[in-house]
Amino acid sequence: MRKVKKLLLAGLMSVSCAGMASAAPSASAPTKEQLQTAALRFKVMYSAMATDKVPAPLKEALFACVYSHSVAEISNKMDQVIASNPKAKFDASSPDQQLALMAAVCGYRQPESAAPAKK
Repeated sequence: MRKVKKLLLAGLMSVSCAGMASAAPSASAPTKEQLQTAALRFKVMYSAMATDKVPAPLKEALFACVYSHSVAEISNKMDQVIASNPKAKFDASSPDQQLALMAAVCGYRQPESAAPAKK
């Protein structure tokens, strides 16, 4: 029985892996800089998911976003937002700013009650 399960599992994995390879996008390979930027942003997202300092609704929005979109798509959208706002002072080395932009790109909106009071 165990041999059958192992063979079945191996067969399923080979079929699913083959399907993934054929479904791979035909776009050009990312540059080293794009990979480094995406890796940094993925690290920020992973850290946000692992800490108790990030509210659950934001974690849910990030998870839904990465479930529906690739890290490359999210990172590219973040780059587009940065490029379209040249006067904004975005600090790429700041995890907090990376997370805030990622949250906005992923459609998260801070609840009104949590927003800072206007003067």
